[in-house]
This record gives sequence, structure tokens and C-alpha cells, in this order.
Amino acid sequence: MLASGTTLAGRYEIVGRIGAGGMSNVYKAKDQKLNRYVALKVLKPEFSTDATFVKKFRVEAQSAAGLSHPNIVNVYDVGEENGIYYIVMELVQGITLKHYIERKGKLDIREVLNISVQIASGMGAAHANRIIHRDIKPQNVIMSRDGKVKVTDFGIAKAADSTTVTTNAAGSVHYISPEQARGGYSDEKSDIYSLGITMYEMVTGQVPYDGENNVAVALQHIQGNMTPPSQINPDIPRSVEQIILKCTQRKPDLRYNSAKELIMDLRRALAEPDGNYVVIGGAAAAGVGDSTTVVMDEKDVEKLRNASLNKNLNTKKTKEKMTPEERRRRQLEEEEREYEEYDDHHVRAKAKTKPKPKKPVPVVEEDDDDDDVNPALDKTMMIFGIVGAVIIVIVIFFIIGRAGGLFGGGGTKSTKDTKPSTNISTESSQVAVPDCEGEYQDDAIALLEENGLGYKVQEKEDENVEKGKVISHTPEAGTNVDKGTVVTLFVSKGNESAEMPDVKGMTLDAAKSQLEGMGLKVKVTNEFSDTVEENKVIKTSPESGKKVKLGTKVTLTVSKGKETKTVTMPDLSAYTQDDAVYVINSSGLKVGDISEEYNDSVAKGYVTWQGVDAGSEVAEGTVVNFGVSKGPRETETEAPSNGQASVYMPADNPFGHDLGSSGPLAAGTVSVQVTYSDGTSETVYTAYCSSSDAYESGWSTTLSGPLGTSATVTAYVEGIQYASYTVYFS
Repeated sequence: MLASGTTLAGRYEIVGRIGAGGMSNVYKAKDQKLNRYVALKVLKPEFSTDATFVKKFRVEAQSAAGLSHPNIVNVYDVGEENGIYYIVMELVQGITLKHYIERKGKLDIREVLNISVQIASGMGAAHANRIIHRDIKPQNVIMSRDGKVKVTDFGIAKAADSTTVTTNAAGSVHYISPEQARGGYSDEKSDIYSLGITMYEMVTGQVPYDGENNVAVALQHIQGNMTPPSQINPDIPRSVEQIILKCTQRKPDLRYNSAKELIMDLRRALAEPDGNYVVIGGAAAAGVGDSTTVVMDEKDVEKLRNASLNKNLNTKKTKEKMTPEERRRRQLEEEEREYEEYDDHHVRAKAKTKPKPKKPVPVVEEDDDDDDVNPALDKTMMIFGIVGAVIIVIVIFFIIGRAGGLFGGGGTKSTKDTKPSTNISTESSQVAVPDCEGEYQDDAIALLEENGLGYKVQEKEDENVEKGKVISHTPEAGTNVDKGTVVTLFVSKGNESAEMPDVKGMTLDAAKSQLEGMGLKVKVTNEFSDTVEENKVIKTSPESGKKVKLGTKVTLTVSKGKETKTVTMPDLSAYTQDDAVYVINSSGLKVGDISEEYNDSVAKGYVTWQGVDAGSEVAEGTVVNFGVSKGPRETETEAPSNGQASVYMPADNPFGHDLGSSGPLAAGTVSVQVTYSDGTSETVYTAYCSSSDAYESGWSTTLSGPLGTSATVTAYVEGIQYASYTVYFS
């Protein structure tokens, strides 16, 4: 292990270990040159000493560094220092899909499809660059905090796998494809198989195969029958189960041809989860313990082959009269030929690569003679050979005879002596067009070819005919046409439209993930909303429930939250407490705490300070605190003698007066305020009068004040002065 503080290449400072795999340790490190954190994957010592492995590792890691895709962990650098081989990668904050499954158990189907689309997208980008992962598993998929799914470890698995193709099998045994388990050729379809097993685990919470050791698990991938996921989780839609079963077919040719083809069905499953559009060419078969990447040596592979042989002996029976040794040899040869045909096909396709050595076929018993051939089969083949030779001789004799005129087909007979003759065997030049409607495309083509006809395929959208089946054809069924005539097959593309889901109220990321997962493009607009939280969807165009064509653009209107309106803060210094409250509320602001305090310079009852500066722009609804003067603090001096004065309500009816711009009032709040000679003031009367009849013109009271001083009495209606007079304290 590398200690914290260790620096590689003079720039990558180790912070600490964050994980470990079968072939490497992973550290968090700081790139001092670019001032960012990275993930540093360091090969374990047992692999670092293998020169062949290291060479493959570096070549494939450098290839992976050329990949750039949002669903692939970026590789920044590859290096070596003092025998330490490392890869510098993007540091993704999140957890592995394996931990996510362990935490949640089985996942929601829509979540499974969204995750699978992203994994397949990353795989497809790598496959387009001729890079095969060979170790797709939940441990190599990271769920980032922002909802992105990223595949990691491209390159390492390929380096391990390609060390010795015929004797070593690489990958995590619970997710390994049958061809990898057998040590055969692996390609894009091996990754698709491993993704299928990963999807199985996401929908059921468990892997399909488990056993006491790696060999036992790998053998199940080769020979076992996978329990359909719907038996474990009955809520799995039909289409999702069919996708998983097609991905995990034992024969590679029966799986999806490419990640792109798989993504098309995954996206359609989001819109039509119960549709019957996934075509599987054969019976489904697939293939927890420690799921770290393992490299099985030649002994393990030999165990697999021997175990496979023994299982075939116990399960396969034939009606032929063969000895046990003959049956064993026949079964083994058939199994080896099936896989070698697939391997050899791909090896031949790579003309520039070295020819792949043929795998040795294990021989159960050695015999020095050739008596292993079934006598009954040998006899049958001999009879067929004799019969075939006789037929050939007869045909040749018949042809020569007709050419020589022996059968009336030639010679120099006179025309008049020649009687009309009937052709003994003439092959018709015409054929009736077979009925191909409702057949799958491949079956229809085979039917046409059997009848000596050509074909041309045109795809049409049809929601009533299953995808891949023939809608109609021209010429129509039963029409007599010349052999070789081209029949046009109109094949259904299915219904390439989906129902617009209801994503209102969802977060932008969640809504985009769902819509993009269905194959729709997303455009985002923003607007203020008083009812919908910020960053959540207000509405969609088209609306939910409408039919939309896959690949079209839909618009999400997303909330920016409540619109913030600004208000200019008024100056409260000239107002009394009541007036200040009125001004604050009428300005769209809120009154906060009001504190009273002695003040030598501000008259009692007037505002001394305000919490928000006058003239500043603040948000509507801002809370404003302010203080009110209690006047100067009283001193302990001899109190002056006081006199008294009578204060009364002015007799004139204030509602009949012209109050300036307000005009005469029908009702309002009437108040009387007394201002003393020292500048202090107080309100001695206040009442709301609903009409002139409610006005108390006879109200009066007696006040005391410093002897010999005067005070001003002012009467107001709704804060507007209508009367004023002076009283004297005597």
C-alpha cells in the first residue's frame, strides 16, 4: 500500500486509499499541478512483475484514455515510477451500483431502465472505439451524486483477459459470459451478457448464479438454467424480463448485436413496459460472494471443461446404440465445435492479428485405433453413399440418352413422324408468392428464398403490428410470378411514439432523466412561480397524456421560485411610532421589533433609528426594526410645581370640514394630541367615528403641566389636522 503523503510523478500526492479490487488498489490523490483531486488506480505487486501483463495493461489503459463520454469515468494519465504502475482517473463522488443495490435491495423498474441505458451508452461509446470492457459488473459502475451513472475500469479487464486467451479467463465470475468462462473469444456481446446479469441483480436484488467456488459459478454460466427474474420479482414487466433474457443468452449470436440495439429496447420499455416487442432467437439461458475481478488459470479452466463434460454425460441421452465412450466423445466434439465456430469466425475477421491457437480438446480416454466411430452410423453412411452413387449414375445415363435420341428427345426423325409428347419432368419457371403477413422479417425472408424469390424490405410505422413482423407485401400472396421476382416486404417499426408522462412537480434532473431515458429531447425554459418550488417543473409542452414521437423535443417550464420585488426603504426619522408603523406597512414591508429608549435630542414618541437604511432597495416583505424616543432621562432635581389645564374636543364637527385633498369625510379616526412647551407630546384621545353622529364633541379632560407654561392642543381626523388651540397651566 502507498502511504498518505507519497507523491508519484512529482505531482500526484496520495491522500488515502478509497477502495481495492482484484488487480489494483484505488487511492484518492491530489494533482498538485492542476490543483484538483483525482482517483489513482495502482496495480498490485503480483501483476506489476508480469512484463506481458504490464505491457497489455499500459496499451489498453492508453486506449481507454482516448474515450470521452458522460457515462465513462475519464482517464487522465498513465504512468510508472519505481515499479509502481498506475492510472490517473476522474474522481467521481458517489457510491458503486453494488452498494446501491445492497442498500435498496431490488430497484424500481424505471430506475433500472434509466441506469441500464446509461451503462449501455458508455459501453457503446467504448465499443465504437474498439474497446471491450470484459468486466461489466455493479462494482465497476459508479452512481454520482448528481445522478449520473459512470462505468469505470475500461482497459484493465482487457489487459487481463488478453494475456492468454486460451488458458485464462478474466472477469468477475458472477457476471462472466460463457465464452469468457470457457477461455474463448470475447467481444461486444460479452459486455452485453454481463450487463444483462447486472440488470438481473438490479431487478431481483440477487445474482442468478452462485456456488461454493469460482469454477462452480462459471460452470453454471456455461450449462445452468437461469431462474426467470419474474419468479423472484413478479412485478417485473414483460418487456424488461425479455430484455434481460435476450442479453443473457448462452450463445452470443442470440444476444443483442450491439449496445445501440439494446438501448432502443430499453427506451421503448420505459414507454411500453408490458409490450411484446423483444424478439429472442432461442431459449433463454444466462450465467454472491466475492465479486472482485479474478483471473482463472489453466487448472480452473480445465476443471470447467471436465465438469462440463461430466454434466453432459449425466443429462444428455441418445437413442443411438453407442458405447459410453462414443457418446462422451460425440457430445464433447459437438460442444467444442459450437463454440469454436463462433471463436474462429471472429478470429478470421481480424486479418492483421495473429491466428488464434486452436484450443486443445480434452480426451477422456486414449485409444490407439479408430474404433470410436459408431458401427450403426458407419453402416448408415455407407448405405446413403451407395444410394447416392446409383442416383448419380442414373441421372447421367438419362442425360446422355436424351442427347443421343434414345428417349425420343433427339435424333433425325422426320418432323411429320414426331408425335406430340408430354414432358416427363419439367421444372416450372413460375411460383406462387407465399403468404408472409404476420411473419417475423427473418422468417418471411427464409420463406421467400425457399420459393426462389428475392426480397426487399421497407419499414413502416404501425401500432397494430408487432415490431419486426410483416404488415403486408407486394405482390400479394398467391400471385404467380417468375422465380427470382423481388417481393417487397413492408415490415412494422412498431409504434415509435409514446405517451407524454406527467413530470409536473418533479425536479429538473429527475424529469430530464425520465424523458431522455424514453428517447425524447428536452428543452428547458424558466419562469417565476408563487406556487411551485424553485427548480421544479411547472408544466410541459406537450402536456402529459399526449402522444409524442420518440426523438422529438419537449419543453419543460421550470420554476425560478417566487419573483422578488424590491422596495425603496422610507426615512422614518420624522414619524411618530404610529406613523412609522403605517408607512412601513403601506410600503410592502413588515414591522419588526420596536424598542423604546431615552434620547436627549429626539422628542418623545418619535423614531430615533431604523434597522434598514433609508433610500436602500430591499426585497418586498423585508422586516424593519426601529426605535422610539422616551424623551430625555429624568434627573433628580426638584420637580417644578404644576398647574392644570382643561383639554376638550373641538365642538365643530370635523366631518363637515373640507380637509384639503381628502375633502369632507363620512367617517374616520379622530385623535387629540397635546404638545408641551418642552417639546414632548402625547395623544390624549383617540376614537374611530363611523359617522358624524358618533363624534363626541362634548369630550374633555384635565391635564397637568409646569406652572406658567402652555401647551398646544391639536385635533386630527385620519392624521389630518382640522383644529388647534393653546391651553395654559395655572
